[in-house]
Amino acid sequence: MKKIALKRLFIALLLLSMFVFMSSCKELIDSCGGYGTLRLTNRSVNTIQQVKVDGVNHGTLDPGEKIDIDLPAGQHFVETVNVKTGNYACSSFMVTIVECDTQGFSCTG
Repeated sequence: MKKIALKRLFIALLLLSMFVFMSSCKELIDSCGGYGTLRLTNRSVNTIQQVKVDGVNHGTLDPGEKIDIDLPAGQHFVETVNVKTGNYACSSFMVTIVECDTQGFSCTG
């Protein structure tokens, strides 16, 4: 009789632990809300770069500066433009943002 009660208690504790674990995993999964982060770094010596993602201006980066931009998961078009000349500081590119992850890129132009 004691063995059966102990088995039931063990199973109940196991199920409770699994429920708590699964609940905490769901919170981690839902915590990003479908967004990830694009991290851009200006590695140039003297070029101020304007940052555009999908045609939207996200500001400028001084040499050595970096910016984190939260974006919806999926593909995005990234441009960095030399503020003084208006030319591309680096080649434009497509980036795939992964939910809850950070994609890092740098430009030396």
